[in-house]
Amino acid sequence: MRKNKFLGASLIPRHVSNRIFLRIYHLTSLVPVPRKIRDQNYKSNIVQLKNMHWDFWTAPSAYIENQNEWDNIMFGAGKHHNMRYSGCEIIATFNALKALKGMGSPESMAELICEYEAHGAALRGAFGVSPRAIEAYFKKHGFRVTTTDKGDGESLEIVDRQSQVLIAVAYNDANDIMQQVHTICITKDVGQGYVLHNVYRKDKSGKYIASAPYATLSDAISNMSRYEPKLIYLIGIADAVL
Repeated sequence: MRKNKFLGASLIPRHVSNRIFLRIYHLTSLVPVPRKIRDQNYKSNIVQLKNMHWDFWTAPSAYIENQNEWDNIMFGAGKHHNMRYSGCEIIATFNALKALKGMGSPESMAELICEYEAHGAALRGAFGVSPRAIEAYFKKHGFRVTTTDKGDGESLEIVDRQSQVLIAVAYNDANDIMQQVHTICITKDVGQGYVLHNVYRKDKSGKYIASAPYATLSDAISNMSRYEPKLIYLIGIADAVL
């Protein structure tokens, strides 16, 4: 087993229940990013996002895979203050919306960032977005939401069965909190399997890409990171009319 960076690094992922972790995480999001900073970020982001000539704005089947290239897109009021550092939940939300409704404009991304800065930014964005806020966002906007904080096959199957697209929140390493938490969108490729988006994978040319399809949802979640990921929260989303 790989040695932890400090004594107790495994304490939270191994011994703190997901329910308690989610509750604490959400408490850190109750103070919004100040309105002045939200307005500044929005104005800057509109300009920067419109200058991005990437295919996820226009191609129906393209999703955001390249969070590591988003250091000039502002989010929150924390020390790092950008989407590269703490924007994975926003990117997962955007990708899920695109899977559901085909949303893909620079304006919709700038508005999404601003909405989460007002409702859900953990420690004013330093810790990304509370998973509970993601759930609340989709409910607010009229989608059906099914969730679980359990990783067993039966719980995953219940959420999967009622969903068109999924958002998974997981520890990158079940034995080391210092590897942090990551949130991704999982789309269902009919007849193929489950595809992970924004998991820092590259093709031979160096371009960030989605994962290959996995046969089961459990397999997909177990490949969210190169360590030993552990699911914290699974959010299944579907159109309300279904």
